[in-house]
Amino acid sequence: MDLWGVGCVLFEVVSLFPLFPGNDELDQVHRIHNIMGSPPKELLDKFKKYATHMEFNFPTIAEGTGLPKLIPHASPEVVDLILKLLIYNPDNRITASQALKHAWFKELRDQEK
Repeated sequence: MDLWGVGCVLFEVVSLFPLFPGNDELDQVHRIHNIMGSPPKELLDKFKKYATHMEFNFPTIAEGTGLPKLIPHASPEVVDLILKLLIYNPDNRITASQALKHAWFKELRDQEK
């Protein structure tokens, strides 16, 4: 599982419902854009190279509704971690080792000491 997937699973554990329950690949991408906002055109062009089976003519959505609104009961730390796991560009996304050092895991790390 990649870290984007970990972010989706963590969201589902916190919220008790799926984050992007699309009916198909295109519907799921639209749902991602509706919540997370549209990625920059340069990043979409980069993705285009790897998704030759899919059309990339998405309507421009300046901003999504935002993930924090979907989990208002969640701690700021877990919201921050989920957002860092769901950064569009994988080059800018939090790494596994960085995620384990995130503030949300502080209590677990302290218990191990």
